[in-house]
Amino acid sequence: MQQPRMIVLALVAQGRDYGLAMEEFVAATRMRLWAKIGTSTIYKALKDLEKDGSLTSQVGEAKRGPGKKVFKLTARGKKELEVLVGAALGSDAPVYSDRIAGMVLALSLPKAKARTMIEGSMEGLGHGIAEIDEERKTRKGDPVALAVLNYYATIYKAEQKAMRKFLDEVLSSR
Repeated sequence: MQQPRMIVLALVAQGRDYGLAMEEFVAATRMRLWAKIGTSTIYKALKDLEKDGSLTSQVGEAKRGPGKKVFKLTARGKKELEVLVGAALGSDAPVYSDRIAGMVLALSLPKAKARTMIEGSMEGLGHGIAEIDEERKTRKGDPVALAVLNYYATIYKAEQKAMRKFLDEVLSSR
């Protein structure tokens, strides 16, 4: 998958047109939960995309030190972004989750221990939801960040509900 290329192209398209703005967005939206995108990956993708003509750049003015490099999509970059997003949305790749594996494999443990561990995971999801709620307060003017955070809050709540159902259906009948 060309995930780092797609992410960087999309972030530039959304107006996050320099490396630090991308890194801040990735951190704020908890993107690393579903994407392998670190700071060095962002800068490598920027370099590669500029080299192959998908991005152009210019150095902007700075109050102190060297100016930041600001990127812009080219026609080639816009087309590549469209192809990559289309491929991602059409993907039938399976979803792998340590949480799901742990939940199912907890059945190998004594019932009380499995229940305690699964309930602990549910509590952890609750903490994640609380963190997302706090982050949403700081992202009021950023609709994309809010949409991503809302998505994760919804997913976490759905996971909690599914885990509760699993406990009720599987561990209560064991």
